[in-house]
Amino acid sequence: MKRVLAVLAFAALAAARAGAELSLESVSWQRGRVEKSRVVAWEDAGRLFDGPPKIDARLRARLTLKNRGPEAAEGILLRYSMTGRVAPIAGDKPEGVWSIPFMVEEKRVPKVGSNMTKDVYLATSPALDLYLAKLARSGWWLDRVKLQVLIEPHRGAAAVQTLDSVLEVAR
Repeated sequence: MKRVLAVLAFAALAAARAGAELSLESVSWQRGRVEKSRVVAWEDAGRLFDGPPKIDARLRARLTLKNRGPEAAEGILLRYSMTGRVAPIAGDKPEGVWSIPFMVEEKRVPKVGSNMTKDVYLATSPALDLYLAKLARSGWWLDRVKLQVLIEPHRGAAAVQTLDSVLEVAR
């Protein structure tokens, strides 16, 4: 009898841990129009059009997080990094080379209800602004920006969830 109760208790504990089924559904880029050093409106951006020496807009990523499980997911930690593909400003615009990540950040999401989606906004400034200023001073510029997102692995997770997105920078 004790063995049966122990097995039932273990099964109930495993079911409770497996209650939240989080997934990274999609990511899209947004560009913020700036007036008097404040963002007045956000709009979807398929690519960026500003060039050296700086981008005259704010940039953020909108991540859609989905919980397909029967229970709410709480205390979610998202880790994300940004990497640039750099190319010289002068010359005949050769293809860029991917550098190492210039930004590694984290974002906490308090709760995603059961069978719900939640948009999470990932900031890129001021790290992106500083990186672009350094590149421009050295005669280089980005032609692509890559965002990589990870749901921090936690007890009871079935797999590691990651998502990548690349934004083209036209000059």
